[in-house]
Amino acid sequence: MEHGLTEEQTRIYSEAFNDLDKNHTGAITPSELGVLMRTRGHTLSEEDLRDQAANSYGTVTLADFLTIIGKREQDVALQKKLADAYAVFDTDGSGFISVDLQSEFRTQMTTLGPNPFTKEEFDLFMSEYLAEAPVSAVSQHPAEEDGLMDYQEFIKLMLRKA
Repeated sequence: MEHGLTEEQTRIYSEAFNDLDKNHTGAITPSELGVLMRTRGHTLSEEDLRDQAANSYGTVTLADFLTIIGKREQDVALQKKLADAYAVFDTDGSGFISVDLQSEFRTQMTTLGPNPFTKEEFDLFMSEYLAEAPVSAVSQHPAEEDGLMDYQEFIKLMLRKA
């Protein structure tokens, strides 16, 4: 897997890039990159596009594109895995899970998998969560007071850790 993509993905994305590279220069502009990414279901922010333009001297090569799309595809796959894992604990589908000392979430995170959190690592993780997401954007509740973790904020924190 080159660029974190399967051979099939590499072929499909290379064809899409080459279709957009009408002059066959081997490069596209950052704005064309934005269009190409949108056609593949990924949106780049204006800041991402400015950064890409600055980093690539105004052009984006096929290798650049495959690296960018590969990272995005990996992020999507990781988000799916995290959502599936979160859903195990969100038994009522509310988007929130309990994180108190007796919670199943705490028990699972500190006992299962090849590299479970130690109790100290889990406590550090939770303190980071509470510091970064003190009030849920969805329900406007302070996480520290009610002991509930918001799915969206959990995913943001986990993606920064990945």
